[in-house]
Amino acid sequence: MKKRGLLVAITSTLAAGALLGTSVGASAAGGVDMKVGIVLPLTGQLATYGPPMAKAAALGVQQVNDAMQAAGVAGSCTVAGTEDDQATPATSVEAAKKLVDSNGANALVGPMTSGTTLAAAAAVGIPNSIIIMSPAASSPALSTLGDGDTLFRNYPSDALQAKAVVLAMSKAFGKKALVNVGARNDAFGSALSGVFQTAWKANGGKIGTSVLYDPNSATFDSDAAKIVSGKPAAWFIVDFEETFAKVAPALVRTKKWDQKRTFMTESFNNANSIKIVGAKYMNGIRGTAAAASGTATTAWKAAFEATVPSTSQTFVDPAAYDAAVLECLASIYAKSTKAADLAKGLRAVGGPAGAKISWQHLDQAVKAAAAGTKFSYQGAWSETDFDANGDVGSGTFDVYKVINGQPVSDPKAQVHYKG
Repeated sequence: MKKRGLLVAITSTLAAGALLGTSVGASAAGGVDMKVGIVLPLTGQLATYGPPMAKAAALGVQQVNDAMQAAGVAGSCTVAGTEDDQATPATSVEAAKKLVDSNGANALVGPMTSGTTLAAAAAVGIPNSIIIMSPAASSPALSTLGDGDTLFRNYPSDALQAKAVVLAMSKAFGKKALVNVGARNDAFGSALSGVFQTAWKANGGKIGTSVLYDPNSATFDSDAAKIVSGKPAAWFIVDFEETFAKVAPALVRTKKWDQKRTFMTESFNNANSIKIVGAKYMNGIRGTAAAASGTATTAWKAAFEATVPSTSQTFVDPAAYDAAVLECLASIYAKSTKAADLAKGLRAVGGPAGAKISWQHLDQAVKAAAAGTKFSYQGAWSETDFDANGDVGSGTFDVYKVINGQPVSDPKAQVHYKG
């Protein structure tokens, strides 16, 4: 009942009249039954993110389905199931296969990380022609994967985030500063480490030591010694919460690391993730994180409190919601659940062509989609103008600092980049 109440509270009256001169009744031709599977880390690493993101995605599916029924649009959009991938590639493949083979999912929201998304795409999405949309995977490798137009994301690439990190660190330490880099050796860490180093040097800076460490290692003291070697002005470190909880103490033991001269990424734009590592290791660290640039995001978060308390929400929950909404709207527009048709549908409802319709007016969105009218969905997370690679064309980034165990963003430091 809470979700039903939330739908009423945040969408316009579902009995509204026709959009753009069209009227879609209960007998609208070609209605399809779309099933969306959700693959996110519910336990293990990044479990502070997965549960609220999964609920946000499920809410998006439910609200589109409710809007369809109220507006008399044929068909349905439902959740095929939610599976825990524990933020590990092998488990993500098993989870995706179960949702597709056993639960009949036509498209997936998630996985969350770059490594799990690439694994699921290679093993499930591509061979089975299933649309996968990640609400958080950021590796540039997703852009170049030969996926047959089955892999999408509504989260900006690290090719853009690297620019934001370079700008922030240049302001803090100077454009020519010597920076040491440490990163987890996986699809996320190695890719972002690489694009940052290229961008930093192109901007006039210098790279000292660069270390890729095994996130599954039992100890990190030797890695920490390498990371602090030389006389760097600053550090850029790419990691997740569970691993950095072991790396940070190792860095402290060197007695050469200064967390106040360290920049990290979006993984720690979350108080619960900081708590796992420990505030004493995180206070003073700065970082960049993709930020919501959508329509009425604050209102969405307030409404989402009926489902997830604000203290448990994460900054990327609206992206999971939008991903689910987009997949549902794409199926309505395409009147199909086939991947090739859904891909066309995603670009038709994602914009930039047509009228702008926000998440607050899903009644209008489902009517326009059912009528075959292109429009530009204005999400709680962002606009979603998908390019030929399935990427969004721009990204907004916050710069945060950890103060007393909380990530605090500086609104004046926010930057926006076009792809």
